[in-house]
Amino acid sequence: MRILSIIALVGAVIAALYYLYQAQLGAISFFMLSILFFILAARLLRKKEGNEEQIKKTKEKSYKKAGEQ
Repeated sequence: MRILSIIALVGAVIAALYYLYQAQLGAISFFMLSILFFILAARLLRKKEGNEEQIKKTKEKSYKKAGEQ
């Protein structure tokens, strides 16, 4: 069901972008796409930073355990 809703959403977005191009308002669609890509990049960067911090904490714990033995 979720895949169907995603496909419907993508179809609606493509139709809206096509309409904007036909009305010679293509800059608006590029602006909307740039916002989308910015949000996706920010999420990816935030996720990557979280993983790096978790890796550092895991390494620190393993070094402490190795030093105790």
